[in-house]
Amino acid sequence: MVVNYIPRVTQLDAVSLDIQVEELIKELFLQATKFIEPRYIQPFLPEIELLIRTWIFKHSVYDKKYTFGQEILSVQYSTLNFTKSKLCWYYGYTIGLKYLKERGIFSLTSNTKVQNFIQNVEKIQLFSEVLNFLRFIQSGKHPLLIDFILGLELIGVNQTREDLTDFSWTRELLWHNLIELFGTGISLFNIIGLKQRLSKFLKYVWWNKPVHTFGQPGAPNMTLSTVCACCSNKPVLPHTMGCSHIFCYYCLVANKTMDQDYACPKCYHVGKNVAKLTAS
Repeated sequence: MVVNYIPRVTQLDAVSLDIQVEELIKELFLQATKFIEPRYIQPFLPEIELLIRTWIFKHSVYDKKYTFGQEILSVQYSTLNFTKSKLCWYYGYTIGLKYLKERGIFSLTSNTKVQNFIQNVEKIQLFSEVLNFLRFIQSGKHPLLIDFILGLELIGVNQTREDLTDFSWTRELLWHNLIELFGTGISLFNIIGLKQRLSKFLKYVWWNKPVHTFGQPGAPNMTLSTVCACCSNKPVLPHTMGCSHIFCYYCLVANKTMDQDYACPKCYHVGKNVAKLTAS
């Protein structure tokens, strides 16, 4: 019996199973070669992973039109429009691009232009995957970007997993993937810069009363009760940036590196010079 409707959780579960199958085979290979010196294996890791992924592709999608994860969950790609040209594009996107990226990272580490190009391609791909996932949540079709691009449809062979209708398990898996989506999205933002800009805006609201105003900054004075203006702990390697407040060296330098216009969270002074606190 062919089932046209495939629950979203089943499709996402199949993707997760495919990743785990690949990782399991890699782990078995590393266990089998653990007595070989790393210098004989490490230079060829991209090629080894290419062979592993190609073997998986040959014995799953190429021969049977479904991945190992889909086979476990009794779903598969529809063979009506899965042509050989689409098989080639599928292989190039899922396997070929990964190999080129890994080989570029291994062999062209010192080439800044190549590394920047790889990072830009990864950012575009990641952003596209996020957009596709949002579309998938709404439509319930094409969990992978390459499935959407090629128009590959999933069908169910039989209803062997009726327990997928259990609402508690379904919600748990959906929340897990939603949390991963949020984590991926948050990583694309400059959190520290956003926090600083929000802090600069909040200084104008009536409930935010800074310790000092924008007047002449006083001289910093280190006492037993002094805490870092950023982390509120005892300053480690005390440093200042022109105002009367004291920072940990790491707190101040990390924020300044991230945002050159970093302002003191206590008095909103924007200092340009980071200096070590000298004993008075």
